[in-house]
Amino acid sequence: MSFLRDKRLMGRTGALLCLTVLLATFPATSSPQGAGEAIVTNYGVLERIAAEAVDELMDNMPSIAQGTLILLTKEKGIGAGIDKIFENVLITRMTDAGMRVSVKAPESDAAQRPGFELSYQIIGFNLKYPGIGRSYWIGAKEVERLATIGIFAKLVESGPGEIVWVGDTQKKYEDRIAYSLLDRVEDPQHDFTRPPRNEVSWSRIIEPVVVGGIVVGLVYLFFANQDNN
Repeated sequence: MSFLRDKRLMGRTGALLCLTVLLATFPATSSPQGAGEAIVTNYGVLERIAAEAVDELMDNMPSIAQGTLILLTKEKGIGAGIDKIFENVLITRMTDAGMRVSVKAPESDAAQRPGFELSYQIIGFNLKYPGIGRSYWIGAKEVERLATIGIFAKLVESGPGEIVWVGDTQKKYEDRIAYSLLDRVEDPQHDFTRPPRNEVSWSRIIEPVVVGGIVVGLVYLFFANQDNN
């Protein structure tokens, strides 16, 4: 009980506790993630997981004779803009691997007719912000990014129409970036790169109150200690 009656000791203990709280938040405020390094854009994130999905599908596909034309067809998509990302990555990856691909079947030249048709369904392909907030009350605000993709594909031999292979893949990408970087990673020309920012509005009111309370407490304890001395 003598400890509780010692105002000087209590004041110093309180000041120490407040300083400990402030110091605990410094790691979150000193260097927001991504502030000094190249950050992949939301468009780039979608391209990345699309490439991972395509690579897995190609690794599992049966080998096709060199020079055989492959017709690419989409059976199901999510949206014109975001679907185009997957299509572009698919074409690029397959042509880089030495395959001949087309997105439109030739009408008259029999020699140019595709030997196979690779049809695909985009089951899911999106990017969202699952969480926006601070690790500490006065830490730097960060954003969680989560991108997912799901693809089902089948390879059909054009002549007999025989399905020679089916495959599917699911990929995801997760990271955390500084809230201040959102304008840099989002593309105003593509809505799918700008998911809703589901922020808790009351945090904007509570956070300044908490910060102000800590500061006021520190000031009070400082002057209280000076008076006791």
